[in-house]
Amino acid sequence: MSIQIAPCREDDRGAVLTLVRDPALAQEFDALAEPAYLDHKLDDPLCDRGCTLIARADGVVAAFTIAYLLPRAEGGAWAAIRIGVAGRFRRRGIATTLLAAARRDLEGRAIPGGLSEIMMSAWQPNEGAAAFAARRGFRHVRRFWKMDCPTAGCPEPKWPSGVSMRIFDGSEPALAEWNAAYNASFAQHYHYVPSTLERARQIASAPDFPRDGLALAYRDDRCVGFCRNEWVGKEGEIGVLGVVPEARGIGLGRALLRWGVRYFGALGEAHASLRVDGENESALALYRSERFDVTRTRDLWAFVPSSAEAGALSARETRSAAGTRR
Repeated sequence: MSIQIAPCREDDRGAVLTLVRDPALAQEFDALAEPAYLDHKLDDPLCDRGCTLIARADGVVAAFTIAYLLPRAEGGAWAAIRIGVAGRFRRRGIATTLLAAARRDLEGRAIPGGLSEIMMSAWQPNEGAAAFAARRGFRHVRRFWKMDCPTAGCPEPKWPSGVSMRIFDGSEPALAEWNAAYNASFAQHYHYVPSTLERARQIASAPDFPRDGLALAYRDDRCVGFCRNEWVGKEGEIGVLGVVPEARGIGLGRALLRWGVRYFGALGEAHASLRVDGENESALALYRSERFDVTRTRDLWAFVPSSAEAGALSARETRSAAGTRR
């Protein structure tokens, strides 16, 4: 069997849609089975088209990767890769070939600041994914949870004293305020991806962006929190909810969360969902107290390229030498 690997072209989108609807991939890629959401993910400016690949086995489309290259606040980038192989083409080395091709491309690039790690992830249960990651030198680093909440019976939000809420109006000032609040809210979070005003503009100008699904909370004319709702496939999801450090502990996060749940309830949705880092205890406590329950678990594995290890070692040696001089 011959395997041909090539970057995914515009006219390959139909082939990818067919693949994600393969019964063997239904659990892992259920959201991408919606054509609009697949387009949304492929059109994301952070989607790395060089490593978003199609594999053909003897000319038949058999597998794909979707890859994202994400900036780091410290400089450089990290990559996230998802691999899907149709059921009848498994155990033929195609996933290994795809991963190797993506790694060659990523590790061979001159990325300013370097490539710190390559991530893979999969929904549980997926023993095959865990074994595949371990055999290729990836180590388990994190667990994320999908949580769902019934929209019926969600209380009205109680906005803290001195805080007012505005629906995003699409203006440049609101865009800048939202972007600043996002960066301030998540700067200390795991795998924080810094945002620029241009990135926020790209998100807000996407055809599937629900402008009325973004609430901005203000105190003293500063945006101190936000809740951005989105559609993931056919599901309504509280995509990102953030509160700046100076406005935490006053009930703003709870108010924004309730606003997000009620937004989907008003649209006739029975449930609202969200995704959360399994080690974010404060967020988990809030979500559980608001009737959110874990419905799915996603495992993450990371591989650190040798060049990144060498760079980290060099940085530690430089700091050590500087400490000795002092």
